[in-house]
Amino acid sequence: MDIVRWDGSPVARDGIETIFFEASGTKDFASADARDAFLERWLGRYLIHDPSHVFMAIDGQGAVAGYLVGCLDDPARTPRFSDIGYFAEFAHLTARYPAHLHVNLAARTRGAGVGSRLVEAFCEQLQAAGLLGVHVVTGQGVRNVGFYERLGFFERGVAAFNGHGIVFLGRDLALN
Repeated sequence: MDIVRWDGSPVARDGIETIFFEASGTKDFASADARDAFLERWLGRYLIHDPSHVFMAIDGQGAVAGYLVGCLDDPARTPRFSDIGYFAEFAHLTARYPAHLHVNLAARTRGAGVGSRLVEAFCEQLQAAGLLGVHVVTGQGVRNVGFYERLGFFERGVAAFNGHGIVFLGRDLALN
């Protein structure tokens, strides 16, 4: 499995979008517009605004097997994230951990270390850029919390979002 940066190709984007919807907890949409808005909110804006922070796992057949999209900008202070209400709740934390990411894998590649490799590639990029912290926000008590904890992310805060508990996991990035 190779970890590479996204080259902007439509074929790779299609692979990323397929994995995005397969991995998403939201499967049904009221309309095509609602589906498009969901895609833009959680994936599309990263592909448009932060293409240099998109990493892909490519399998032996050349297919996208997983991806990471990230952003170096503090989402609590960046207008394009103002529609995600929990960032304001975590603004005191995003100041210390401004970079953030979303990672998803095709079901066939989960548990094989691919997600860890994607996260580490992004964190290396962050360190090279001089950032001191990165975060993820996920559901409180969900399976991926353990994955992130094994990668050095620790709970820094909790909040409620859409009637569910969410957790802010931050990772300090030691500069070498």
